[in-house]
Amino acid sequence: MTNRVLEPEEIVLAGKVLSFLDEEGTGETCSDATHLRDVMNLLVRLREVVTSYTSIIRSHSVAGELRDVHTLANALCRSDPYSIEAYMPTRAVVGRSYLVAKFNFFRLLVRICRHYMPENEQRRELMDELGYCVRESVTSIIAEDVLVSITSDDGQEMGLRRKAIYLLADLWEHRTLRSVNDFFPLLYSVWNAKSRVTVSYGTLAGTTELLTLMREGCDPAVIDHFTSDQISEEERQALIELVFNATYEELETMRRYMERNHMDVLGPDDVAQIFNVPLSKLHQTTATAEDMFFTFRERQVIAYQRKIKNLPGPKKTAEEYLMLYYLRQTNINPPEYDLTCKES
Repeated sequence: MTNRVLEPEEIVLAGKVLSFLDEEGTGETCSDATHLRDVMNLLVRLREVVTSYTSIIRSHSVAGELRDVHTLANALCRSDPYSIEAYMPTRAVVGRSYLVAKFNFFRLLVRICRHYMPENEQRRELMDELGYCVRESVTSIIAEDVLVSITSDDGQEMGLRRKAIYLLADLWEHRTLRSVNDFFPLLYSVWNAKSRVTVSYGTLAGTTELLTLMREGCDPAVIDHFTSDQISEEERQALIELVFNATYEELETMRRYMERNHMDVLGPDDVAQIFNVPLSKLHQTTATAEDMFFTFRERQVIAYQRKIKNLPGPKKTAEEYLMLYYLRQTNINPPEYDLTCKES
C-alpha cells in the first residue's frame, strides 16, 4: 500500500529514518517510530479517500449531464479568482490536502533526523535527500497555485487557460504519479538553485544573483527568457523580485534609500536597518520550506493587489510569467483516461 503513496526513493528515505529510530531503541525513539508509522498509514488512508472520488478525466453522467475533462474546462473558464473554488472538483480539493499532508510528512522526517542523528556524513546526506523531497513538494504546491491563477484569470487568452486546465486535470487525477519535473522542470530548476543562493543586494541590479542561480543549476532557458528583448518591463521587475526575495515596493524603498544617502551598494545590514527588522528576517536565502512559501505568497498576493488597483509593478509573479511562457511554447492536449493507470 505504501508504494501508492511514496515514490521508491521516498520509501527508502523513510526506511532509513525508521531503521535509525529502531536501532536506537530508547523509549523516546520507539515512540517517535510508532508515530511515524501511524502518519504513513494515515497518508495511505487519505490517498484512498482522494482516489475514491469520481475521476476528473473519465466521462460520466450526473443528473442527465455529461461530465468529462472538456466540460470541466468549460466550467473553469467561467471562473475568476473569487469563484474558482466553486468550480473545482472535490477530488482536486481533497487531493490538495493530501499533497500538503505529504509535504508535512517529509518535514517530520527532517525534524526527527535533526533531533536524533549525530552530525556526520550520513546525516548530511540524508538531510540533503530529504531537503530535495521537501523542495519538490513545495514546488508542486506552487506550480498548482500558478496554474490555478492562470485558469481563473478572466483577462487571459482562452487557449492558455485551457492548457493550464489540462495540466491541472492531469495533476488532480494522478497526485502520486506526477512530479512538477514531469510538466514544468523550469520551475523546479529555479527553486532548487535558489535554495543554495544567498542574496547579497549590492546595486540591486540582480546580476550577481542571476549568475549565481545559473552556476547553481538553474536552467539557462529561464534566464534567457527573462533577459530577452521581447519581454515586458513588468516581467523583468518580477524576475528581480524573485532573485531578491523581495517585492517591487520593497526594492523601490531600497533604491530611494540609496539615492538619498548617495550609496552605490547595499549590504544586508543596511537592508535590515531600512526596514527595521532583524537580519534573520530578510529572507536572504530560501533554503527552508517556510522561506519558499513566504517569499512566493508575498509576491503573489501583492502582485494581485497591484492588478486590481492598477498600481505600478508586476501584476504576476515571475513563476506565473514563466508558466505562461511554457504554455505558449508547448502543445498540451486534454489528458485521456488510462485504464491501466493505478491512480484511476
